Formats: sequence, C-alpha cells, structure tokens
Amino acid sequence: MGLFRRRPTPPPDDNDRAVSEFMDHHHPRASILDGDDRIIIQPGQVLENFALTMERLDNDIDTPIGISDAASFDEVMGIIQMGMGSLLAVHLVNTAMRIMSARYPEELVRTPLPEQYDLRKLVPVLTFTDEQHEAARQLFNQRTLSTSDLEMEDIYEAWEPLNEEDQAQIVTALFFMFGNKVGAMKYRTGIK
Repeated sequence: MGLFRRRPTPPPDDNDRAVSEFMDHHHPRASILDGDDRIIIQPGQVLENFALTMERLDNDIDTPIGISDAASFDEVMGIIQMGMGSLLAVHLVNTAMRIMSARYPEELVRTPLPEQYDLRKLVPVLTFTDEQHEAARQLFNQRTLSTSDLEMEDIYEAWEPLNEEDQAQIVTALFFMFGNKVGAMKYRTGIK
C-alpha cells in the first residue's frame, strides 16, 4: 500500500544486452560494436575463448567446431590490427601443446608435422597460400619441438614481415592444425 508503484522494467535492447555481456567477466563475449565501423575488443577474452574452444575440440573431436566458435573474423583482425597477432599465434600453439601433452603419449605429441603435410588436402575448404601454410606448419613445429612455451619474441623475425591477411590465415591454419593433429592422435591411440 505504498504511494509509489514500481514501474515495469523495459526489456533490454540488443545494445544494452551486448554491453552487459561484454562487461560481465563470466560471459564469453569478447567484443562489441561501437557504431558502424568500430569494434571494442577484450583481447584476454579472445585468448580465453580460443583455449576453451580448443579444449572442447579435444574433448569431442566429432563436435562440429570451427574457428568462429572461438572468435569472429572481426575479433581476430582487431587483435592483429592492435599489433597482437604474434601473441594470439603463440597462445594457440602453447595452448595446443598444453592440451595435447596432458592427454596423449609424448612421442606422438612431440612428432612434428612432416614437410609433406598439407592441411589443405585434408580440409579442402581451406585456401591458404603455400607461404601461409608453411609459416603455420613451421610455427606449430617450433612449439612442438620446444621444451617450453613460446614467447612473442621467439617468433618475431618470422612474424613481423607478414601482412594482416597472412597473419589471419596463419592463425586459422594453426587452429585447424591443432584439430587435425588431435584427431590423428585419437585415431592412433583410441583415446576418446
């Protein structure tokens, strides 16, 4: 019997919901659009989303998971345009090694991808150039053969001359190389 009646809360619009999700540290949203041509990105959330997606892929290789489950194209390009592409690349290979080392025999995990390995033949929808594919294979193998995590400085010489498109393609290739190698190890060992 109060003098004031509670006003119904209007339903949140999409922008309010996006901002709320973006500000929530427990929500996977890593970016919001700010107008028509700007995007605000939380790089740490993008890295976390990649790690979680890679773990999901390892847990169930038959689940249809793609790179877009981890990050949108705009998020990946935003990270690269901020000059953090090398951070994303080393995060992917370090995460791949952590996941694989915890579950599969070391001799399989540490076996590098051979020179004749061609991801494009295994996943024909992928259209990397020879240079992009080779750069990704070498980076994947660099971490496979290393006894410790890679740092951005470890790949600087190879990464710095790459343009943004090359960097985005290499990030994509690294993600698929991880999934391909995990699938092969599951098949070889019978680990599900």
